[in-house]
Amino acid sequence: MSAGLSDETLRQIVSGSAAFNRRVDVTGALLVDGQRFFQYIEGPPDGLEAVRRRIHDSRSHAAVLPVLDMAISTRAVPYWAMTHIETGQIVVSGLVNARWDEFGHSVPGMDQLVGLLRPHFPRIGTAGARRATAGCT
Repeated sequence: MSAGLSDETLRQIVSGSAAFNRRVDVTGALLVDGQRFFQYIEGPPDGLEAVRRRIHDSRSHAAVLPVLDMAISTRAVPYWAMTHIETGQIVVSGLVNARWDEFGHSVPGMDQLVGLLRPHFPRIGTAGARRATAGCT
């Protein structure tokens, strides 16, 4: 995160991201620990590319470290165009250092992320998506 990012600026980022994401059919969550963002987004490839460009052009962070880019069959957060969840540094560090490159049916980092998000939403949705991406900024 950029130094000195205020709570109000963070609210504006989330609100603007949610509005943009609705237009490009992307859903996601932003976990914030006071020093870093961990962002998860999912949706069609063209929508994800548009969101990635916005993220890279943003001045709210100094660097972007992608940790996941994979095809998915079901959205993990189908009802959030974008939400933000305050969390601790241990949580974000755990996500950054999770295993995201597993082959097979389970990606441990994704399992960890969904486990963290699940208490914040009413149910796991079933809306389809083509890809998901996550990373730390």
